[in-house]
Amino acid sequence: MNLQFVVDGLLAGSMIGLGAIGVTLTYSILRFSNFAHGDFMAWGAYATLAVVGAIGAMFGKIAPIAPLSFGWPLIAAVVIGMAITGLLALLLDLMLFARLRAKGQAIIVVMASFGASMALRSLLEFIFTSRPTYFSRAIQIAM
Repeated sequence: MNLQFVVDGLLAGSMIGLGAIGVTLTYSILRFSNFAHGDFMAWGAYATLAVVGAIGAMFGKIAPIAPLSFGWPLIAAVVIGMAITGLLALLLDLMLFARLRAKGQAIIVVMASFGASMALRSLLEFIFTSRPTYFSRAIQIAM
């Protein structure tokens, strides 16, 4: 069995699992369905892609780690992308959701999260265009 298939399966499953866990935690703690949660995941992916591109521009082509199809830049970019996404989520919560939660009506917060979702998606499409972009050919085939 090829180790790359195991890593690809773990990556695909972890993306779905982390998204589901995040939505569940948001609902159980804050008591509202955050429709922008999936868009935060997309922002994290594109932030990671931008960091990988920046590392590639600074250091050039870097050899992959032994049996895998990617090297250390992707691992570092994932950590930085998670931090960027977390800061974006906290910023949106402080600016929008916390103020609306203080007013007490849950439907207003849910509708605001739907609007934030549309705004985040449109901004992401404006910055990165709607053309799909891949980390590498090997990762594109696996996903």
